[in-house]
Amino acid sequence: MKKANSQNIILDYLDVENKIKRISLEVIEDNIDQSKLIFFGVSTNGKIIAKKIIDFINKNSKIESQLVGVEIYSDSNKSLAFDKEFKANNLSLVIVSDVSQSARTLQLIISNLILKNPFKIKTAVMVNRDHSLFPVKINFSGLNLSTSVNERVDVEVNKDGQFTVYLN
Repeated sequence: MKKANSQNIILDYLDVENKIKRISLEVIEDNIDQSKLIFFGVSTNGKIIAKKIIDFINKNSKIESQLVGVEIYSDSNKSLAFDKEFKANNLSLVIVSDVSQSARTLQLIISNLILKNPFKIKTAVMVNRDHSLFPVKINFSGLNLSTSVNERVDVEVNKDGQFTVYLN
């Protein structure tokens, strides 16, 4: 990946933190009657964002939250693995990712989680590119960004867990 310059930053660290707070508030509002949520952080960035959402929810509500990491493997079957065991029966689930490109990854995770009999499944992304190829609704997004298919949205996280989002 070529190094981005300051001219193509679309969200800096403070923007991202504000977006995470807003997403967190929306998740609380959507689950005000729930006692427990399970967040599924997609890959490294999704796990970091989910952890920040959970921290905010823990400080501002009484909803118990659990984080489960999800890794997607680029084999011919596009398989996935969860980093811990969980019980999702009749619980609200939130899948968290940094960018929704085609919604293929979200669809794969939803298809797996639906078998666990949840109460509901919602999605949260930092940037929604609006290029969905699959019937997945983004419920909570920090930024809806209409881009051409030739453009890329890159999310970088530094060693302090601070995100910057670039358009290339």
